[in-house]
Amino acid sequence: MGGALPGNWSDWTGDLVGRDAELAGLRDLLGSGRLVTLTGAPGVGKTRLAHAYARAWAAAYPGGMWLRDLACGEEGLRRVAPGAGPALLVLDTCERLADECALVVPALLDAHPALGVLATSREPLGVPGEVTCRLAPLTLPQAARLFTEQAAARGRPATPETGAAVEEICRRLDGLPLAVELAAARSIMLSPWQIAERLDDPFRLLSGGSRTAHARHRSLEAAIAWSHEQLPEDERLLLSRLAVFEDGFVIDDVEGVCAGGAITRDDVVDLLSRLVSRSLVECDTTGSVTRYRLLRIVRGYVRHGPRADEGAGDEAFGGAPGSACDRASDEVRAVRLRHAEYYTALAERAARAVTTGAAAAHLERVEAGYANMRAVLRWCTSGGPPTIGARLASALETYWIVRGRLREGRGWLASLTETGGVAPGQVLAGMALSTAVLSCALGEFADAAVACRQALDMFGELRDEAGQTRALAVLAGLRTMSEPASACRTLTELAARGTGAIGHAWTGFPLVLLGHARLAAGDLAGARAAVEQCVTIGRRHGSELSLGMGLLAVARVAVHQGAYGEAENALDQSMAVARRMGDVWGSAAALRGLGEVAACRGRYGQARQLLAQAVETARAVESPLLLGDCLDTLGGALLDVAEYGAARDVFSEVVELGERTAPRLAAMGLAGLGGAILGEGNARAALAFAEEAVARARETEDRPLTLRCLFTLGMVARGGDPARAAAAHHSALKAGADMGLRARTADSLEAVAGLAVEQRRHEHAARLFGAAQALRDRLGLPRPPAVTRQHEADLAEARAALGSAGFSAAWQEGAGLEVDQAVTYAGRGRGPRGQGVGWAALTRAERQVALLASDGLTNREIGAKLFVSPRTVQAHLSNVFAKLGLSSRRDLAREFDSRARSLRSHESPVPAQRDDAGGAEDPEGGVAFLTGRLGG
Repeated sequence: MGGALPGNWSDWTGDLVGRDAELAGLRDLLGSGRLVTLTGAPGVGKTRLAHAYARAWAAAYPGGMWLRDLACGEEGLRRVAPGAGPALLVLDTCERLADECALVVPALLDAHPALGVLATSREPLGVPGEVTCRLAPLTLPQAARLFTEQAAARGRPATPETGAAVEEICRRLDGLPLAVELAAARSIMLSPWQIAERLDDPFRLLSGGSRTAHARHRSLEAAIAWSHEQLPEDERLLLSRLAVFEDGFVIDDVEGVCAGGAITRDDVVDLLSRLVSRSLVECDTTGSVTRYRLLRIVRGYVRHGPRADEGAGDEAFGGAPGSACDRASDEVRAVRLRHAEYYTALAERAARAVTTGAAAAHLERVEAGYANMRAVLRWCTSGGPPTIGARLASALETYWIVRGRLREGRGWLASLTETGGVAPGQVLAGMALSTAVLSCALGEFADAAVACRQALDMFGELRDEAGQTRALAVLAGLRTMSEPASACRTLTELAARGTGAIGHAWTGFPLVLLGHARLAAGDLAGARAAVEQCVTIGRRHGSELSLGMGLLAVARVAVHQGAYGEAENALDQSMAVARRMGDVWGSAAALRGLGEVAACRGRYGQARQLLAQAVETARAVESPLLLGDCLDTLGGALLDVAEYGAARDVFSEVVELGERTAPRLAAMGLAGLGGAILGEGNARAALAFAEEAVARARETEDRPLTLRCLFTLGMVARGGDPARAAAAHHSALKAGADMGLRARTADSLEAVAGLAVEQRRHEHAARLFGAAQALRDRLGLPRPPAVTRQHEADLAEARAALGSAGFSAAWQEGAGLEVDQAVTYAGRGRGPRGQGVGWAALTRAERQVALLASDGLTNREIGAKLFVSPRTVQAHLSNVFAKLGLSSRRDLAREFDSRARSLRSHESPVPAQRDDAGGAEDPEGGVAFLTGRLGG
């Protein structure tokens, strides 16, 4: 509004960004009340908003407007002479003369009934009738707009490339308008990225404000010092101790860390409330528990002190050299130690609670204090007590896994190990076990095995049975997918030990591993018994970790058995548990399972959506095992709908993950690639991948995985090698029926029926088609669209050969067979079983001998490497030549090179596997699903 303003007001110009709502709110408050006090942190823009209000609403105050800047003293405070009509008095910086204002303002309001007072202060005046309006920092978009406008006015317009830097500046400056403007003023010489890089010392950078402004508005340091200097000694001491906190804290944290010496626990609430009222501590009352925090720049000022004290550092939070500095350093070290002990104890209590009962509340408490725990770990790896850091890291193990922070946790453990200084004993053993668990989850199996054996030895020396049990469970988990039978024996013994001192969650852990080991060994009934026992323990004892793990494992077994409704119910429950706990890993696993069930039921749109979410979540967790599982399931769904190019890309990533971590993943990916390449029309190239998949799967001793790879080999070989296709499909059919894998059995029955059609055994085929369809109907298992065309062609040929009546009769006979009867019938008329042929038929020993022979080694040299006799080497070579149809070592070398080229030619990240003669694969190179979910 133009024209001269009444009273002593002078024109004021300046930008007001992001305060429209506050400006309108002030008008409402002063319309209904007579005294409004704007409060807020230093530099938040109280003075500017008061000026802007006066400019915007000058016409509403015909009786005049007066400004009193109390930073210059109390002169003129009482000299206000309103004319006729409403008038406004703006009192700026009332905290300087808070007591005087508390006396004078009520008197002025009594003397002048039409007078309104707008005060700015870092704390309320505390007089009757006062309405307090707390001014918050700008939001990130508002602060970015302010910076952009101020920088543009100085000749540096915004560009798309600088947006991220501007956001970083505003975030680190907490959205304080004064700080943002001072930063923008540096745009004359520095780019936004250069400004952001220099904010580690914001007080040196953020100075040089307007020459017309009061000194407190010319630099960030001056603005904070203005408030800090006015604090009483006890408030200043508490504020200095609060600077040890990172991010936020609650009242219990302050009592646990800051009480001591001159401040008792009883003093804390009153002192903290005064700091909140003075706008030096931010207060968030939106949650169930009130949280507090220091703005970054306030914390930085308190920690480092004024820049005049060049000798002060972070260790002392300020202070000059000499005895005073020494006392300050002693004080800071004492506070830091209390801070470290407090958050370590908090994490340890949470870890114990998580492994014995409900986890959600304790994990949330750790989440709320995690920024402070990170600060403790930083301190302990840079001069602080390493034993406290080791205790804290071990206690955070489960939190890191559940919340998907595997790489960060493993990094802290590595840093603590490198720092050293932890004496042998319980703490060092616990840190070694945590290293093993996180390494397992990251697929770093060699490191995991070393750390776990170290932990086992240390727990043995300590005679710590609970620690030994945990370490043995992890070692057994490492063997689960490479030696499942051996792992089953160990895990059965561990599961039989009961809960004892290890916690219900740790009792559930070996049961889940046992379930997966039995599943890999083909014992579905035993697997179900183990995982259902884990669920029972979880429900009985309220252990959310055991319950969540158990439900996921129950669902996986149920899917293998074709019990999709049961699986879906278990997955829904596990998802609820995961969400309650904030379990990112569990959420990804549940999404994967739900996507798999949706695909099995033919709901491919839903499956793709769920599996895409699973993959995205798994990527955030950074576990190659979890990600590989999710990608493999997504790839299978893509194969089902004949999206072969997309499936090939997905399975290539699975293979790459498997090559870096678990042979199981590599076999899964290779089988998927074989199916995708076959779908694209290159059966010859697909055969190399399928054969390699079978060989890799057999080495893992995972029977369901081997069945899957054999089925793929049969599909690939059908067009060019019917004998090999028949051998693969009949092997897969028998294995699936023996294990009770009903969905796989239905697929294999149809595959064998298709081969029978090609052999013109049409009646045999029709009966098998009928048996397969009856099983599909019982399971609610629709046929994937990708195989429908071939299936319908096979049916049409059989129907044409038998006639409708004959076909229908044979179909009905087959539909009436029990599964075992259908499997037995499928094997009739096959004739004598010859020796297996092709790469997939080679045993592990034969593959090793073939590799070394192709490299030119003699039988004696091969025997020396493999610790067998030359006669045994020759026997293996004879089998290799017979199975591959070769006659010489030269032919064998050529075959290896040809096979390698075939595998590489389709953008697979994997060459043909060449096993090291000494066993290049770690004998423990594998880990069961969910290994590493728990910690001590």
